[in-house]
Amino acid sequence: MLRREEHPPRNDGAEIEFIEAQTRATEARAALRWVKACLVRDSLALSDVTVLARDLEPYRPFLEETAAEFGIPLRMVGGQPLNENPAIAALLSLLSLPVEDWPRRPLLDAWRSPYFDWSEQGITPAEAALLDEISRFGRVTGGLSQWREAFDLWEKRQVIPDKEEDGDSPLPMGEGSGVMSAFESFIDCITPPTHATVRQYVAFIENLMGDDPALLPSHPPYIPPFSPRSAPATAERDVAALRTFKDVLRGLVLAEAALGTDSRSYADFFADLRGAVETATYSVAPSAGVLTASVLDARGLSFEAVVLMGMSEGEFPRQEREDILLRESDRATLREHGLPLETRLHGDEGTFFYQAVTRARRKLLLTRPYLTEDGQLWEASPFWEEIRRLSGNRPTVRVRPEDGLDPAEAASQVEWLEAVQEFDIHMQRGVEALNARLNRRAAGTFEGETPELAEDLSARFGPSHGWSASRLESYGTCPFEFFIAHALELKPRTPPEEGYDVRMLGSMLHKILEDVYRSAASLDDCLEILPEKAGAVFATAPQVYGFRPTPLWDLQQQELERRLRETITALAEVSQGYAPRHFETRFGMGEPSLVLKTEAGEVRLHGYIDRLDAAPDGSLRVIDYKSGGAAISAGHLKEGRRLQLPIYALAARDALGLGEISGGFYWHIQQAKPSSLKLEKYEGGAQAAFDTAVSHIGNHVTRIRAGHFEPKPPAEGCPSYCPAVGFCWSYKKGY
Repeated sequence: MLRREEHPPRNDGAEIEFIEAQTRATEARAALRWVKACLVRDSLALSDVTVLARDLEPYRPFLEETAAEFGIPLRMVGGQPLNENPAIAALLSLLSLPVEDWPRRPLLDAWRSPYFDWSEQGITPAEAALLDEISRFGRVTGGLSQWREAFDLWEKRQVIPDKEEDGDSPLPMGEGSGVMSAFESFIDCITPPTHATVRQYVAFIENLMGDDPALLPSHPPYIPPFSPRSAPATAERDVAALRTFKDVLRGLVLAEAALGTDSRSYADFFADLRGAVETATYSVAPSAGVLTASVLDARGLSFEAVVLMGMSEGEFPRQEREDILLRESDRATLREHGLPLETRLHGDEGTFFYQAVTRARRKLLLTRPYLTEDGQLWEASPFWEEIRRLSGNRPTVRVRPEDGLDPAEAASQVEWLEAVQEFDIHMQRGVEALNARLNRRAAGTFEGETPELAEDLSARFGPSHGWSASRLESYGTCPFEFFIAHALELKPRTPPEEGYDVRMLGSMLHKILEDVYRSAASLDDCLEILPEKAGAVFATAPQVYGFRPTPLWDLQQQELERRLRETITALAEVSQGYAPRHFETRFGMGEPSLVLKTEAGEVRLHGYIDRLDAAPDGSLRVIDYKSGGAAISAGHLKEGRRLQLPIYALAARDALGLGEISGGFYWHIQQAKPSSLKLEKYEGGAQAAFDTAVSHIGNHVTRIRAGHFEPKPPAEGCPSYCPAVGFCWSYKKGY
């Protein structure tokens, strides 16, 4: 704390201002806006203004970004962390590929990075895009064997259609052989020796980097893959980082020469290289601009206007701590016995602060964040409080990102656009959108209402359009999901993972049950041939259904076979008096379609019926297999969310003419039990269930054609596979 007689002297005309900002980013923006006002309104030169902080590093990225927006050149003092430079980060990521066994995402990033030129390897943006598709198709997670297997699968690729639809979107075409050749050339280029000396590894890296860009001719005979091909605004920064990186490499070579180490593995060498880079800093040659430095680097200098940032508790004064291994009391005892041990607690923070605030001749701005990174209140520094007291408790300006800005105070075109009246209209519309989204009843243009698309939607989903039960159920569950998945046809591009997904599991289980029931007439026969049929499906499942088995695949096969055994036994118990008659029966798609007369007019449907059992009187019972465990109740049919079972029953009766329907249920394969929704037990019987389904189908189609796609998350939550998970404002995590 400053004593009264120690307070910094100031001239009568000196100005002291205080700004409290919500975050460091907001603090940096407010500080540089003040700096620009000094440059423009007070006509100060760049050399007359400085921005100081006890520790500049937390503010460096915010200051650089905001200064670029405001058009203020900064002259940063002090080294920047070498590993945070984008060019060096890209190079380290490239060099790590052999160590990390060629992971998918970093390898693709290396092909697309603007810092690399792979033209000699035949790599272009088109090849990079195709490699991405090949890796997704082959479910590559890493390893050269997986990459090469993916190329082989791509050459033999085929589309496994969804049996509920006319077919999946076709896979992108493209010759995989050209990409494979480029891939192998790339691997050869960046694969280091398995064992070598540090000097040999450094020579390998230097060959990738090439010579100093400043010393290269305009058209060198050899263009290395890596070079600082960044924008002119960042080229100087990247070249400085590259030169420092070369110094790090030279340091490793000198260390090897001094220690006389033998050859080593590339993984060990890369670990040492990464460690050396993490401790290194680089500096860009100073240029004209506003000095931006720590308070220690500005001692002895004088400026017309000074910004002192970070005036919060623990930032300035910086907390001094005892050495945990040698406390101050121990140091004092040892000094008494003649050992020259100095104290670790010097108490210099007050001196540093005095030197900082006295750098200003005319204007001084003190700033601080009042919230920590986790949103907690951050107390002011005692230096802040003392300066306020000594200056007569001058008012403090509090700044938040959401606060409006006077156009006259705008420091950039972006800020001016945010402040002028035209932008207020956009803000007003944003408020309207937010209020609409917070409304319990979804309505309006901000909530999926697209009447302007009605004409296009009516033509696209007109009378000749073929509907599947799953698409109608998608709309009944959440219209917005239907809009994203089927109207816009957007699909999430998830990174490849090992193992099968829910759809693949369902296809495998359906296939096994179909093969078993087609080949057996009794329960004993079914259980006897189950291992054979399941083994045949499992043997080719990774290739047929397109997944990469995990190390648990053998155990998973055993578990799935056990569950199938349980489900066959349980299904036989609830099928007393019924005989399996039809399996995977198709309607539409080459067979007669189901045509329903609804309020939307005629609606045509297609699909596959998993199983039809015959009762002694000749009537049929519909069974639809479900591999998932989500409960299905009569309420779901009443809400229009579960329509598959009555649609299949109507198709068997009316489209295919296979007979009257006496009942039906969903069968949960892995739980070995039927759903609580049963056609024969529906209120009013099976015909009432049919009428309910037809009514919902007509309503769904009418609303789709009219452009009504408001979000409607189910009570139990939204499914994780919904394509709108990443951006839907109504998303509620469920199953």
